Order: sequence, then structure tokens, then C-alpha cells
Amino acid sequence: MIKHTYWNHKGTFQSAAKALNELIPAEGSVANPRSKNKKLEKFRKACNCYHDLYNNGLCNRAQEFRQVFGFGASRYKYAFGRFYTTAYLRTEEQMDAIVAAAALEQGIELVEDYPQEKLETV
Repeated sequence: MIKHTYWNHKGTFQSAAKALNELIPAEGSVANPRSKNKKLEKFRKACNCYHDLYNNGLCNRAQEFRQVFGFGASRYKYAFGRFYTTAYLRTEEQMDAIVAAAALEQGIELVEDYPQEKLETV
């Protein structure tokens, strides 16, 4: 497993992700998801898919995961709902890009809270 992830609250841009999460409604899309808050809406969808990857092994959102993250994690699955480390590494890299884009859109400062350390595995 990867040492530093958003799942264990140690993502590269964890403080920005936390600030973005505070802008997400309890349910449904964000306001103006196709214009002013396009990147924030992608972040919301990515968070839902990310949770499904770590919590349910993509049992519920495999197709949406492919659309949001740009690759199908299912091809990295090996057994018992677990995935090869490559799937998690790719997911973390994409999550970093999604968080960075949404933070820029929302005017949130982007600080590397856990830079590159997440590539270390435990």
C-alpha cells in the first residue's frame, strides 16, 4: 500500500483538498457545475470515485472512475477487491492534478503538504 494518500489524510495537497471539501454540498452537484465551478464539480466526482476505490474496490463506480480519472483501475485488480500498487499510484497522481486544478479555480492556496513521499510504499 502507498504510504501517503488522500485516503489516509496525507495527500500531496491535503490542506487544499480539505478546503475544497468544505465547498462541496452534502448531496448533489455543486452550484454552476458546467461553468464557474467546473473543476470543483470534477473534484466532487473524483472524491466519490476515490472513496469507492478504497472502500468498495470500485464495485459501484468503476465506469465513472474511468471517466473521471482517465483510466480503468479494473485492469489492475488482482484478487479479493484489491488492486496492484500501480492502480493506487496512478489514482494518487490524477487526484493531485484534480485537486490542483480545482484549487486554482476556487482561489485556494496550493501547498505541498506531503510532497512525493506518497510514492514510498509500506
